[in-house]
Amino acid sequence: MALSRRTPSRSRSRLTLVLLVLTSVTLLTLDYRGFEPLEQARSTVLDVFAPVGDAAESAFEPVSDAWNGATGYDELRDENEELRQRLVELEGQLADGEAARRELTQLQEQLDLPFVGQIPTARATVVSGAVTNFDDTITIDKGTGDGVRDGMAVVAGSGLIGRVADAGDNRSSIQLVSDPSFQLGVRVSGQPGLGIVQGQGDERRLRATSFDIDTPLDDGDLLVTSGAEKSTLPPDVPVGRVTDVVEDDVLLQKEAEVELLANLNDLRYVTVLLWESPA
Repeated sequence: MALSRRTPSRSRSRLTLVLLVLTSVTLLTLDYRGFEPLEQARSTVLDVFAPVGDAAESAFEPVSDAWNGATGYDELRDENEELRQRLVELEGQLADGEAARRELTQLQEQLDLPFVGQIPTARATVVSGAVTNFDDTITIDKGTGDGVRDGMAVVAGSGLIGRVADAGDNRSSIQLVSDPSFQLGVRVSGQPGLGIVQGQGDERRLRATSFDIDTPLDDGDLLVTSGAEKSTLPPDVPVGRVTDVVEDDVLLQKEAEVELLANLNDLRYVTVLLWESPA
């Protein structure tokens, strides 16, 4: 019977494996016990390879920063876009709120006109002109079917804004007091003496003329409609306040700058005074 033989190479492999296992166990045991020569050797190896690790980290750091920057930029851009959209929404809500508050204020003013007294009225909405941009005429949604007639006074909250220039069936054109061709008899509230105010093409200022030199007329005085004979406007409707008075010693008259009470540049609701001069 043939006997099996072990080859020298196989025996050496097994011996090498046994030695590696024993060496590993020995090193682990020494490392666990804190064997000083082994600690020094490990430190030396780490010191040798540390620059290589640092160099690798430095080499890859720009790539990492670039990647984080790219992904972070996209997130920041999305967040900014969301913030911009929200800002637009809030601005729209604020604008709507401001507009609603202004309209409510004007409506409330039309319900409380102390100078109207017992005069019948027709409340109207401005449908064109002077809503967003200043103009010397506006159009309202009331006409002859509502009792509106040419020449009637039109007021808004604080006082006179104009008079009916052309009344249609259900629309009327209103000439504002700012129109340079607009003229109206006025007097100082509670005082005698008559004058004339005229538009200056300015939504805030009028010019008063033809007051007698002896007529009491001072800064701060309130000018109201005179209600003179044949006037199409009722008496005592507030027009404006005197801001400056000039005396003409040659003509023996007084002239004045007048600040209009009503705001002509933001008209949404007005009231027509359905008053006609007695025959």
